[in-house]
Amino acid sequence: MENKVNAAIDAATQTKVEAAIKSIASDLPFLIELSATESKRLSHMEAGRADFVRRALYLAQNNPKIQPQFFEMVNYENDINLTQSLDVIIGQTESLLKRLCDTRDQAGSEAYLAALEVYSTTKRGSAKGVDGAKTAYDELKGMFNGQGKAIKPNDTNKA
Repeated sequence: MENKVNAAIDAATQTKVEAAIKSIASDLPFLIELSATESKRLSHMEAGRADFVRRALYLAQNNPKIQPQFFEMVNYENDINLTQSLDVIIGQTESLLKRLCDTRDQAGSEAYLAALEVYSTTKRGSAKGVDGAKTAYDELKGMFNGQGKAIKPNDTNKA
């Protein structure tokens, strides 16, 4: 069994990373959280629409006669700038989040496969009367109740 991830996060690093995340959140106090319904109702500015939005701003700034009357141009410009800044931050955090999730999933898979090996060993040991194996096997076996089909330790294609 290959072990692609062999690392640990010590308490100091865990605390430092959590503090950094909290710091980022506190540096962006204007962040909001929308419900699924609220998000669905938005007019989303996808990549193809960004050029349209920027060009409309440019034209409105350079032709005051076409600016909507009850419209704060500074808010429009701020929204565009915020969107661009958040796109950069989101790109970086999405990349980091993917790596975090992939590493967690790989380490979890490795740990689970190792646990299955221990389970198999206790099962064989229990069948052969190895001292303490039956107790360990019974304890681990009880944790599988109601969990569906078990994955064999060497059957990594199904994991």
